[in-house]
Amino acid sequence: MGQTTLILMILTVISKIFGFVRESVMAAFIGAGELKSVYTTASTIPNMLLWIVAPGILSAFIPIYNKVLNEKGSEAANSFTSNLINILMIYGIIVFIIIFLFTKQICLLFSPDLSGNTLSQAMSFTRIMMISIFALLYSSVAKSYLNIKGNFIDPTITGFILNMVIIISTILSSLFNNAYILIIGALLANILQFIRFPFASRKLGYKHKKNIDFKDPYVKALMIIMIPIIFSSAADQLSILVDNSMASAFFGVASISKIFYAKTMLNFIMGVVTMTVATVSFPEIARLGQAGDIDGMKKSVSSAIILTMLLVIPATFGMMALSNPIIKLAFERNAFTSEDTLIVSSLMVAYGPFIIFTSFMKIFGNAFYSVGDSKTPVKIILIQQAVNIILNFMLINFFGLNGLAIATAVSTAIGSVIMFFAFKNKFGSMNFKASFESIIKITIASLIMSVVAILVYNYGLRFFGSTISLLLAVLFAGMIYLLSIIVFKLDEVNKLLDSFKDNLL
Repeated sequence: MGQTTLILMILTVISKIFGFVRESVMAAFIGAGELKSVYTTASTIPNMLLWIVAPGILSAFIPIYNKVLNEKGSEAANSFTSNLINILMIYGIIVFIIIFLFTKQICLLFSPDLSGNTLSQAMSFTRIMMISIFALLYSSVAKSYLNIKGNFIDPTITGFILNMVIIISTILSSLFNNAYILIIGALLANILQFIRFPFASRKLGYKHKKNIDFKDPYVKALMIIMIPIIFSSAADQLSILVDNSMASAFFGVASISKIFYAKTMLNFIMGVVTMTVATVSFPEIARLGQAGDIDGMKKSVSSAIILTMLLVIPATFGMMALSNPIIKLAFERNAFTSEDTLIVSSLMVAYGPFIIFTSFMKIFGNAFYSVGDSKTPVKIILIQQAVNIILNFMLINFFGLNGLAIATAVSTAIGSVIMFFAFKNKFGSMNFKASFESIIKITIASLIMSVVAILVYNYGLRFFGSTISLLLAVLFAGMIYLLSIIVFKLDEVNKLLDSFKDNLL
């Protein structure tokens, strides 16, 4: 798992860099005016409709597929996959018709200020972009199927294709002064990013069938898992809405953007590390869970957690330690002032632990999904969100805007503790002592690394500018962390090193 995870992380980082380039190109060629607003509205609607069901599909499909495979064989598993895709296409047709008929009302719901020609353009753009809902729904199943079969590369490179096509269409749209080139390019990008999925799936043995059976017991089993996860996703969105509403009400509308910038930087860690490890480890966890090998599943969960912490803890601590120069380098220019940098960097420090505890919850949650139990993690997430809202009202009185960030971090920590005990009660104790010792060693190494990062940065400022000092701090801190974890003799690190040696020899 280690080498695959490392490769995917590298590809994810490159893909996210392309994403930054895409946004820079759009800012340069179309700016931040009405066209950008219309484009954002049209792009958001199909993605939102997808993510109503996508989290449930991604979490439920893999364990149910393995269940069908174990009970009835590969032919039945392929039939189940085809049935699910066909049912989702029906959902897509229904949604497409509704959006097409009520485009005006839906556009105004997302952007109430739209009017006149801008509203007409938004409606046209939205109807064009809604065609992509079919590709997005198909991909949510195809991606999981490819992951089950050990293909993680094709699902990861979709971002490259998406970003490149949008970059090209943005430039052409500006050169020919035709906004429809931009939106048609975005539609093609959303479809073409999955162009390899059908070929890759067929190569792995998948043959699509035209069967549609709403009464399929396996589809019903998938729905039983999906529905609570959909409620969980809704709870997450509600939490974001509450945070933003409270920030706006107590600290002004501008505070919402400051929260967004802080979370954007930290979510980079989530996207590169947590989601990559969770994606790579989930098929194996689900296979073991469905096969009834609980001990094997627990070992896989433990390994995934340690591997995640090995990367998430130092990355989070490093961002917290160097929050000010990082935010300054990333955002401080033009309208983004030095005062904004201080506020956003402070928020990033307050939010930091949230990334670590969320990573715990994601991996543990996959263990429950692997055996078809989606109710337990959803109940815990609902408790966490309730605690978050209560703490929001309490902590803003003591810490101001940072109180919202601290409330998120504390409530997530509480949720991860509850998730751990729920895991222990359901599956029995795992080798917690060894895992805990590894996490303590990782934390100590990360603290040492953070101190080195601050010292090197401050010393570097005597001779260099902020950017060079930041790069030197990251370089030296990274070297210190690598040396520390080697000295601490972590089993996971030794296994990775042995794996690399075996492949080199």
